[in-house]
Amino acid sequence: MLKIDALVDAGMVSLMVMAGVICYAVPVFWKRILRRHLIHEIKTLNQGLQLSSKAMSQLIDPENPYMVFADENGELDFSFLWLGNLRQLRRELRLIKEQKARV
Repeated sequence: MLKIDALVDAGMVSLMVMAGVICYAVPVFWKRILRRHLIHEIKTLNQGLQLSSKAMSQLIDPENPYMVFADENGELDFSFLWLGNLRQLRRELRLIKEQKARV
């Protein structure tokens, strides 16, 4: 009987540890996936607009033209942007694209 109780206790502890890890890991991975999706969408929107990194930075914050920068290969780097800034940039790029489509 003691062996069964010990096995049940060990099983419960391991389930609680796994639940804790899952509750921590899911939001972290979800944010990474969302961030990658937003960056991909921003790059896709910018293919038609051809905005420079400085112009994209000024869409987020007119005071700081260096939030988005290009690396040595000319690839845009969004490492300094939070999810809120990425969402704002996507929204602004969509508006610009819609305005150009109307004209």
